[in-house]
Amino acid sequence: MPFCYAPWTNIDISPTGCISPCCKFLHDKYDSPIHTIQNNSIKEYMDSHVLNEVKEQFLQNQWPKGCERCRIEESNNIESKRQLDYIRWKSHYENYDFSKPDLLTASIAFGNACNLKCITCDSRCSSTWRKEWKAIYNVDIKPLHFKHNNIIQEIVNLTKKDLIHFDIPGGEPFISGINEQKYILKSLIESGRSESISIHYTTNATIYPDKSWWELWKHFKEIDMQLSIDGIGPRFEYIRYPANWESVNQNIQKYKEAEKKLNNLRLSISHTVSAFNILYVGDFFEWCETESLPKPWLGRVHSPDYMRPSVWPQHAKNKIIGKLEKSLHPDVKSWIELLYNTDDSDKFPEFLKNLHKHDQYRNLNFSETFPEMAKFIK
Repeated sequence: MPFCYAPWTNIDISPTGCISPCCKFLHDKYDSPIHTIQNNSIKEYMDSHVLNEVKEQFLQNQWPKGCERCRIEESNNIESKRQLDYIRWKSHYENYDFSKPDLLTASIAFGNACNLKCITCDSRCSSTWRKEWKAIYNVDIKPLHFKHNNIIQEIVNLTKKDLIHFDIPGGEPFISGINEQKYILKSLIESGRSESISIHYTTNATIYPDKSWWELWKHFKEIDMQLSIDGIGPRFEYIRYPANWESVNQNIQKYKEAEKKLNNLRLSISHTVSAFNILYVGDFFEWCETESLPKPWLGRVHSPDYMRPSVWPQHAKNKIIGKLEKSLHPDVKSWIELLYNTDDSDKFPEFLKNLHKHDQYRNLNFSETFPEMAKFIK
């Protein structure tokens, strides 16, 4: 029975300012204008036709069309965000008063400022992409600076009473909207509720936070520092261009040491599965084990569709499945079913075309970095 609490209990503000029930929501499935912090208040979003339609469909045990990403993952036995949120917040959800518009959780990307241009990302979510995106696709997306004071105050007002969890993704959170972030954190501390609130960061781990952050974080229940790592060594540097693996690995070690010393710091790992690294998911799990890091959370690239792990033609999928089957980790094997059931191979020519364009622009070579996968192209 598909029911999700997020449309009532959560708000998501994307790096481009779009307001949604959650980060997985697909706005392009609807004809209605997208609510954004540039043009709308949060109240206008909460009263919107689209949000009310989504709520009504969930109340009727139907999948809203904007929630396709979770539906696809669940149909392939991959735990979706909907399911993971319910497991984590079950007691709060089951005691939630639907008659009140209070938020339990919030996810806010304070703009799209970022120091990387990951190959599976784009100019909407990373300001560093701007020049390359314009050169290759002739589209110029200006950076979003999260400085809408009315929105900041709305967020403070909506979160100071019942908030239990705050997500801060990117851009890169230790570059983007720092003053606005700290203002909200200080407001939560002043409210006297910070010790009941957990904060989850998604960081590319290229920047280790300075002392001012740790002084704020000590007032909160938990700081979940999720390091977003999509590979190791040269494969990491290709996907997370222009990051330096040695520098990032040094920061990972610093976070591990900090976790040992601080009672409220918890490390987690996210790994975005794409056409570039689907073959190596098992290798990444083994690396995490070797490094005494937690089991990574695996997310799937949805857009661009030509970078989905299911974009490879069948002969390549067979080889990928063969390697995944050898893994000792059930989470790795769970991707086999998705490869069997999902076919995006009609986008494979587009994958190759854009791969070549970006390799040329960046002076990189896919075949040298991913020699095993390069064999699938020949």
